[in-house]
Amino acid sequence: MRNSATDPPYPLNRDPQRRRVIRTLWGLIRCYPHHLGWESEGRQGLSYRVDSHVSPILSELFQCMGHSIGIPQKFAMARVRGDEYTDRGSRLTNRVSSAILSKNTWCSSTIESRNELGRRGGVMTQQIGYWIGSIAQMSAALRLLVVLGVGSVVFPGCGQIQLNPGADVAPSGDAAHAWIPPTSVARADENASRLAELKAVELPPAQPAPAGNEYDLPTLIDAALRSNPQTRRTWYTARAAAAQYGRSQSDNYPTVAAEAVGGYFKLPLQFPGETLVIRNEVFLPQFKVNYDLLDFGRSRAAERGAREQLIAANFAFNRAIQDLVFEVEKAYYVLSAANASVSAAEANLKLARTSLEAVEQRHQVGLATRPQILLAKQVEAQAIYDLENARSMVHDAEAGLRLAVGAAADAPININRRGMDHLPEALGEDVEMLMSDALKRRPDIAAQIAAVRAGDAAIARAKAEFYPQVEIGGNYGQIIWSYTVNGGNTQNLNQPFYGAFLTLRWNLFTGFDRYYGVRKATAERDAARAELRSIQLTASTTVWTGYYDFRSARKKYEASQSLVTASEESYEANLESHRRGLSTITDLISAERDLMAARYTLIQSRAGLLISSAALVHAVGGASASSAPLP
Repeated sequence: MRNSATDPPYPLNRDPQRRRVIRTLWGLIRCYPHHLGWESEGRQGLSYRVDSHVSPILSELFQCMGHSIGIPQKFAMARVRGDEYTDRGSRLTNRVSSAILSKNTWCSSTIESRNELGRRGGVMTQQIGYWIGSIAQMSAALRLLVVLGVGSVVFPGCGQIQLNPGADVAPSGDAAHAWIPPTSVARADENASRLAELKAVELPPAQPAPAGNEYDLPTLIDAALRSNPQTRRTWYTARAAAAQYGRSQSDNYPTVAAEAVGGYFKLPLQFPGETLVIRNEVFLPQFKVNYDLLDFGRSRAAERGAREQLIAANFAFNRAIQDLVFEVEKAYYVLSAANASVSAAEANLKLARTSLEAVEQRHQVGLATRPQILLAKQVEAQAIYDLENARSMVHDAEAGLRLAVGAAADAPININRRGMDHLPEALGEDVEMLMSDALKRRPDIAAQIAAVRAGDAAIARAKAEFYPQVEIGGNYGQIIWSYTVNGGNTQNLNQPFYGAFLTLRWNLFTGFDRYYGVRKATAERDAARAELRSIQLTASTTVWTGYYDFRSARKKYEASQSLVTASEESYEANLESHRRGLSTITDLISAERDLMAARYTLIQSRAGLLISSAALVHAVGGASASSAPLP
């Protein structure tokens, strides 16, 4: 029985010594694919080696031949050149063939047997040489690929292979401890956040005033439009949408590209009895032009969708301006109310001290008691507390106004403190008309309508994917070759090439991607419609509540005026009666407290009237309650 591990795949000769030689050669061939490799030789480069498992087989081979041929462990010293190893394999073939043909002590006595043995030995040793060269070439190619792959990530300018990238910015290892940023991040944050930059607000010329240059409400609104980051953000968003609209029109033009490919490659071609090795140096520069002739509405739908998105971004910018104007007005009125509260608190403190003096005068003549003096001092202490509380409210209101303007809380802005002298007139009597105007004038509603139209364009774009595309293209370039075959004469080629093409692309089946693309675009359009209805309902409700809040605020302000007038008269009467001994200290303190409360009520109702009027104008979609009241 033939052993597949040791016997070759052809019949053996009955001569035992000849069988031994052939088996030895077959074992050598089987061992070579597993025991050949590379090892470093320092500055001498890479050398080919024979594994220790192969050397005993070679030694046994030559011992069978009857020759004492020295087989070195390293029988090839050269750079990574597969063709050199093929040559060395051929020389080994010649040596083995000579040994087989020259030694006839173990062969048959006939000339035919010796020739047949020599022929078989030559064929087998030629296979050995060929296998050596092939393995060397494959090993060299594999190591070249490894070197290129590793070098692409080691050389500067490329990424680095890391097991745990970003370890310096990884989250905290414990949920109970805060994350500590690295030094680089801390420095970047420090450079990006500077208080001096926040104070540098772009202010228009201030209005002259007796106390110095001051900024009234229109001037502050102008400054906010110049400096507030919220309006700048929406403005940049609109500019980005404009750029996207321009990009959507790029499909209307042809694309022109320049390309150049150069390099070197080696191509071995195996033929019966011969191997051709082609070495080629090539350089192919060319220009390419492509143009879409027919896309069945793809580019038009994309252009229409980008245009609607730009319209929506512009309306969003307009709404952001209205929001900013309202926030500045509201903050300005709150500051004005805080300043008025300080004035009222100072007047109340003066009133409390006047009452205290009146009680002390009566106490000196024995007409008032000690508890009455303590009650008057209690009112004085409450007035002092209210004054300090009002001053604190002024600081908070100033910070809020500077924030609305877009400046730091301590920015050097001198604000006019007489902001509640001008009250708005009636803003219309028909709430239905105001609600109808809001649905027509509000920019956020118009922006959402544009978003719905953009959704329609997206549906058209998705449906166009079901149709083919027709494209025309062409190229022109130069082909530059320089190649050799088996180290022969160099052949050069330097000729132009060009071509024109008409391409038809039609995706017949994409795994239902286009079907679900249409469904997605339709659902997004329907969601935009639902959002539009929600905005319309919110706008109408805001106008409704704002209208009645304004009417209520106006009536409250009128009532507070009457309340202050009545409280002042009551206090004056009780004070005069108390001085004459006709009223008690309790009546005087009660009248004094009512007057204090009435003054605060008047201030709050005035501020509420101004804020409600600004809110109604903002709900309808107007510009400013102070400069553009509704008819």
